Amino acid sequence: MSLISGPVSRAKIWSIAASDCSAGAGSQADLTMARALDTDCATLICAITAQNSQGVQAVEVLSRAMLEQQWQSLKADGWPQAIKIGWLPPGNLLLPWLLEKLQEYAGPVIWDPVLSASQGGLPQANWPKDALLTLLQRVDLLTPNLAEAQALLALLQPQDNEYGQLLTDCGAAGHPHPAVNSTATAAALQALGVKHLLITGGDSAQAGSAESDEWIQDAFFAAPLNASADAFGDQLPGPDLLRAFVFRHRRLPLKAHGTGCHLASAIACGLAQGHTLYDALSRAVAAVRLAIRSASERANGYHNAWARPLSESVAEDWPQVVPVQQRTTAVHFPRLPQPLGLYGLVDNLPHLKRLLTLGIDSLQWRVKNPADDYKAQTAQAIRCAAEASVPLFINDDWQLALELGAFGVHLGQEDLLTADLQALAEAGIALGISTHCDWEIARARGVNPSYIAFGPVFTPLSKVLRYTPLGLEQLNIWVTRFAEPIEGQRLTCIGGITAANVAPVVATGIGSVAIVTELANDAGLPQRLADLRKCMPALEMLSCDPI
Repeated sequence: MSLISGPVSRAKIWSIAASDCSAGAGSQADLTMARALDTDCATLICAITAQNSQGVQAVEVLSRAMLEQQWQSLKADGWPQAIKIGWLPPGNLLLPWLLEKLQEYAGPVIWDPVLSASQGGLPQANWPKDALLTLLQRVDLLTPNLAEAQALLALLQPQDNEYGQLLTDCGAAGHPHPAVNSTATAAALQALGVKHLLITGGDSAQAGSAESDEWIQDAFFAAPLNASADAFGDQLPGPDLLRAFVFRHRRLPLKAHGTGCHLASAIACGLAQGHTLYDALSRAVAAVRLAIRSASERANGYHNAWARPLSESVAEDWPQVVPVQQRTTAVHFPRLPQPLGLYGLVDNLPHLKRLLTLGIDSLQWRVKNPADDYKAQTAQAIRCAAEASVPLFINDDWQLALELGAFGVHLGQEDLLTADLQALAEAGIALGISTHCDWEIARARGVNPSYIAFGPVFTPLSKVLRYTPLGLEQLNIWVTRFAEPIEGQRLTCIGGITAANVAPVVATGIGSVAIVTELANDAGLPQRLADLRKCMPALEMLSCDPI
């Protein structure tokens, strides 16, 4: 273990929030989450609160002069990579000043609009409507729970508007209106100019709904296509893959204080460290579930969330992603009784037959430029693989896989938007999905496939990708976290893997490597396959049941 010597350059965020003397929420929560995620956090304190697990007993708002001095002090040390805003005092004291200050800042701004304390005691929000609307349009990501999102709408509705009064009553009570769901609420907020929106679901379990009681569902809605430019730009993964989705994660049987603060600050940390918005969201959801699972006990049962490093998280802490209109994992694909092993990718019959003769464990039929006889060739490939008892996955062409009764199909993230997953599952066709990052893994897990492929491990030898190579450290993290016996899905990996570098890949514990260039159909193929076999033994040498 190497010792740290000298200063370390870390990503930095600012937290603009109130101080919590019990250290469960507010700026203290932001500090502890940032420390757990190895991020530098500076705080601009807008109020001092006396609060505990029973509620908020007193609030003292700091003067505008003190706010200004804090801003200038922080600014003198350099801008952060992200700003997280929490509770803001009601009235005219802070909001106009903050809007003026944010004009100086070009990075991402996340607002967790705390309108009430879960245990009560905070003064009611009564910001000027014009200033509130301007702030909502300025922030890049808004992270309310459903009750807070509806209360924001109510604040912006005319007093004589029946819908506005309906939401005002619910917002004041601290719970969402059951007849107005997150999708409708998001549409109304985004019509007012809100950009990206994450409506958290911890407050929205419905009586009698086993799904809501068992799962928390945080609904994300990407900024409308006609929205003004935000701080995230053209990212992958991003809205082009899925504009509205739900993070599903199992509800824990305890109540914790400060979860909204922890979530928003964790998102800010992820963005500051250079993660895409979708990955930062995924990581933050996992970090908060870990913080709830690690909560520091309070006698009345309302415990303090306790931030921990993501290295301590397990598979169940990480969310699944499903389209917002789906909200449940509706399909289940066949489980593979043994690892995929040495997994070759081919685009022609001679190559496929040669690998079957030499002894390959699994195959993918990946034909990017199909000829006129493509269907007949595919049918023959399916027959040859079946006769050799080798699983064959058809790349992308799920319609043909259905028609021909293929063993399996392999899809990329874009294909998930158009494939008839229900038909594939009902036909008993195995499914593999490509993933390149945390959010894409969450999306794949939401589909419940037969296997998940990580990549690229190294720089691909066969094609150019927008994703940077994972490297062995990240691969090891994912393999450990989503170990096959835990999740049920098999794992494989792809990207630049050769006989020269396969040993450390296999050492991560992954049960398969998918290879293109190193298994090219030339004179050296038998020797290269033999070299690969030194690190990836044939499946019949492993203690597994046959396919």
